[in-house]
Formats: sequence, C-alpha cells, structure tokens
Amino acid sequence: MPVNLLCIESSYHICSVSISANGNIFSSESVAVQNHAESLMALIQDCLNQANVTLEELNAVAISSGPGSYTGLRIGTSTAKGICFALDIPLIAIDTLYSLAYAASCVEDLSDCFIWPMIDARRMEVYHCVFDSSLNAVTEVTNGIINDSGFVPQLIKSNTVICGDGADKASSILGLRKINVVQHAKYLCKAAEQKYSNLDFEDLEKFEPFYLKFANITSANK
Repeated sequence: MPVNLLCIESSYHICSVSISANGNIFSSESVAVQNHAESLMALIQDCLNQANVTLEELNAVAISSGPGSYTGLRIGTSTAKGICFALDIPLIAIDTLYSLAYAASCVEDLSDCFIWPMIDARRMEVYHCVFDSSLNAVTEVTNGIINDSGFVPQLIKSNTVICGDGADKASSILGLRKINVVQHAKYLCKAAEQKYSNLDFEDLEKFEPFYLKFANITSANK
C-alpha cells in the first residue's frame, strides 16, 4: 500500500504544497501570497486532485517547522494540526534550514562543500545554520546580522555555498558562491518519508513551530 504524505511549506512568502508516496512526488503546487490562510486549503485540494488521492487516504502531514515567517508558520501548523486531528494521522516536522540545504544538494554535487542556508529575517538579519556535505548541522540555528563582525562561523572556508532568500543580500558581502533555491514543499518529501518510516512524529497537542524569534507586535497592532 502507498504511504501518502501531504507536505506543507508556509515559512516563506511562496506557499507550497506537495503530495508524495513511496519516494515519488505526484503533485506540487505553489503560489506567492500575502496571506497564507487564503490560499493554503485551495493548494492542498488542488494537489490531492492531481495526485488522485483523497484527504482520507493521507497517512501523515509534514510541515516546514521553521524558522521563517511567524504568521506563515502559525497558519501552516494550524492547518496541518487540524487535518491530523480530524483524520487521526501523525504530524511530521522538518527543519526549514535543513530543507534548504537539501534543496541545494539536489541542484548540484556538493560532496566536498559546506552548505550554509539563510532565511531573510528583514533588514540585514538572517536565520542561518551550516551543514556539512552529509546534511548534518555543524552549527546551531541562530539569527545574525550579516555585516556584523563575528557573523561568519570559524569553520567557513572557500568551499562553502550559501542558499535561501537570505543569501541574496549576503553573497556580495561574504564573497561566497550562491545556489538559487528557496523553500518549497517538494524539498520536505524525502525527509518526511524517512521520519514516517522511523515513526518520528510530533506531539499534536504540544507541537509549536520553531519561530526562533517572535513577531514584533507594537501597541498599534494590538
């Protein structure tokens, strides 16, 4: 029997959804959004239709768990939890920076490189983490200011590539090669299938996205 996984990427301003089964991606949809809530369920239904899979035939839901857009992560998580609770299926969380490192490795052979994904956190700030060529994290996930002294981890050398939307403003400052990939649900599928096989699921009631830092809510927004 196929294991049908719904993958949701909502950490970015492009909201995306994919359906995979047994190592194959059967459908994938994305749209640039101002409000993830307005588009996410329609994308899910479109992907289900294309994959010829019903909602009730899903075996699990995987989400990009952050860091990234506070609102996007919150909406993606709420949607995924609602589906999982309704169908009594597990929730799988995939680190967003890991998925970007994996995306870069899909574009070209990076077997001798460090991979340094960066997510734009506005102004000159990024969320970032460094991965080795086997996609193991070798630094902590953190946020930093690109042009601050001490931003670059000591292990970074010329055989390091950067990727993600935060890399756009970092490439000229850091002088490192950039691979043009951004967050997308299709890059969650492989890791989601591995976690499903290992029964590596989240606690539906307690799970929260990894915001890293919370939204800046002023008194005018309260």
